[in-house]
Formats: sequence, structure tokens, C-alpha cells
Amino acid sequence: MDATTDGLRIDLLGDAEPLRQARRFVRLQAERSGLEEQGDDAVQVTAELLGGLGERLRPTALHVTDAGGTLVLGVDLQLPDSSPPPLPPETQALLSNLSADWGWRSAPDGAHLWCRLLPPGEHTATG
Repeated sequence: MDATTDGLRIDLLGDAEPLRQARRFVRLQAERSGLEEQGDDAVQVTAELLGGLGERLRPTALHVTDAGGTLVLGVDLQLPDSSPPPLPPETQALLSNLSADWGWRSAPDGAHLWCRLLPPGEHTATG
């Protein structure tokens, strides 16, 4: 299931502190949606998607949507070409552990990377 770009969005270009602003944004949206228990996972995924993508990928916007009781996070990425976004193995592992599904699709000027978090109560602690 792909995430739409409906919901709330924060533009990241021109912000001196986009990661801090984005973490605050997703936590607030989790609380406003009544999904406080997904706040920590949302913040962790956001930090990884915005801070762990390397030099080639430039995040331009962050989307947060309440999709029937679970949060869907989306990041618009500016890419130099239309190839799939190269995600480090650590990022892929984090997305696989904290989400029910994740993926990407082509978008104007790059790609839209999305992650549907696990519903509340389905998260398992890892040691």
C-alpha cells in the first residue's frame, strides 16, 4: 500500500535545523492523531530518513498521515536521476523492524519514500 501525500506536510528546504523541526513535527502529529504510542517510532524513522540517507539524497518535505489508526510517514527526496533511492542497510533494517510496510515511488524531481508504522501494540522490543 503506497502512502499518498495527503495529510500534513512540512517543507524542509531553507530550514536551518530541519531534523529537529521534523522530529518535533511528527511527534506533535502523532499526539494530535491520538497515536502517542507511535511517537517514538515516528521520531526514530524520521531521524533515520532525514539524517541517514547520505549526500546523494536530499530530503525536501516530510508528510505525516493518519491511515486508519496508524501513522504513515513520507519523505520527498530530490534525486539526480530516476533510479531507486539507495538506502543504507541500516536504514532498510530499521524500516523493516518498525513498519508494517514501506517503499518508494517516482515523483517529480526525485522520489517519495514512505513508511507505514506498525499499529499500536504490534511493536516488539528488540534487544
